[in-house]
Amino acid sequence: MIKKYLFLSTCITLFTSVLAVQPALSKPDSPVCVAPGTWFDPDQGQTLSTPDVLARAKTADVVLLAETHTNFDHHRWQLQTLAQLHAARPDMILGLESFPRRVQPILDQWVAGTLSQKEFLKQSDWNSVWKFDAKLYMGLFNFARLNRVPMLALNVDKSLTRNVSKLGWDKVPQKDRLGISDPTPPSKAYLNMLAQVYNLHDRNKDNTQLPTLDDPSFASFVGVQVTWDVAMADALAKSLRSAQQHGRSPQLVAIIGRGHLQYGYGVPHQLAAMNVQNIQVLSPWDLGRPCSDFKNANDRPIANAVFGLGQNQDMVPVSGPKLGVMIENATDGGVLVSGVLDKSVAKTTGLLKDDIILKAATQDTLKVDDLVRVVKSMGPGTWMPLTIKRGSKTIDLVARFPVQPPKPMHP
Repeated sequence: MIKKYLFLSTCITLFTSVLAVQPALSKPDSPVCVAPGTWFDPDQGQTLSTPDVLARAKTADVVLLAETHTNFDHHRWQLQTLAQLHAARPDMILGLESFPRRVQPILDQWVAGTLSQKEFLKQSDWNSVWKFDAKLYMGLFNFARLNRVPMLALNVDKSLTRNVSKLGWDKVPQKDRLGISDPTPPSKAYLNMLAQVYNLHDRNKDNTQLPTLDDPSFASFVGVQVTWDVAMADALAKSLRSAQQHGRSPQLVAIIGRGHLQYGYGVPHQLAAMNVQNIQVLSPWDLGRPCSDFKNANDRPIANAVFGLGQNQDMVPVSGPKLGVMIENATDGGVLVSGVLDKSVAKTTGLLKDDIILKAATQDTLKVDDLVRVVKSMGPGTWMPLTIKRGSKTIDLVARFPVQPPKPMHP
């Protein structure tokens, strides 16, 4: 049953990135499914006014705001919507996929105003856990601090998902489950979507046939996705019930990747099984996205309402130096390469999966933060010496960054 975790972690990362992919900048003849700056009901097929959407959302126990992690406009829309929701219902808790629950005390200190931004990001292990540009999210974090809105860590560390990948949820010891309730089995439609994503990275040449749960690797892949879903739902449900037991009736607003929310899959599915059914899912809608995405094959809408975004060259961060590796902290120090992207600097350099990076630009890389910091400091056209451990050997390589970083093919 046990497959190599590193292959699965690569595939899991692909799941996140594939669901985050945005359509290419729209051509003049592309259909405009949702007019920029307007709300749309994909179920009823009609435009909604902002007051209509807010009136629906005001009575919900949980409002889930979808995102593509690297899209600046998605986070700007989230901040705008968050402010509107807060004005209508100030008793609010802000849930965040980007933080594992072990850093909850750091979120509390940030909201209380006792940490600087630099201290907050360092102590919450931002560059080790989430890794995306913090500027994408700081507007949301600052809003919570300014308005003393409690922030709630929804996610879990890799130690749990690694165990689930290797053993399956049922065989993970109870003491290692972080108090998370057993997940409800995913729907057939969700499994079908996960199978399509999995096939994009299947090592078999013929990937026209979708895998089933009889495939141990696919079963492990699904297990990890469902663990993320149930972990976030569990944190939201427990926070809601705890507040209600203390005589409060807050609204929980959660910032979560759209792949965990769309069509009622993922987190909404797990919340419903926990008897949290008064939910609204709101999602940004990118210009040029096909109108066929409004509903799935079972006629389920992608969200309760979507907000149209216009074409914007600033939809993603300016591309900085990219090594092109998936990384995590190595057990005995250093940075473990868990995957190498095709056509990347890392690929050209000769880095391989399972290499451990010990030094970059002569600086020790004891953990992911160290490597991220060094790579960010590299300018176009510069060379970065690397010292790596490959098996029992120590090897020196040189990563050469292009003079002009390639422009993204799509936002």
